Amino acid sequence: MKDLGKLHYFLSIEVTYAGDSMHLTQSKYAIDLLQRTKFLDAKPISIPVSSGQKLSAYVGEPHTKPETYRSIVGAL
Repeated sequence: MKDLGKLHYFLSIEVTYAGDSMHLTQSKYAIDLLQRTKFLDAKPISIPVSSGQKLSAYVGEPHTKPETYRSIVGAL
C-alpha cells in the first residue's frame, strides 16, 4: 500500500485544508451538475410551480430524450 498524500476530491466531496482543520464541500459537484444540465446561467425564482398545482404523469409531452433525464436523476 502506498501513501497518496492529502485527499482533495472523493465521491463528489471536495476537501480543502486550512491549518489543522479540514473543510468538506460539494460545490464542485453542484457546479458540474448545473453545467451538465445547462442551468449554470439560470435565474432562480422563489416558487417554480404554482401553489396547489396538481401534477400528473399523463399530462404534457414526454421527454424527447429520456436517457438524458435518467442520467441527470442518476447523478443526484
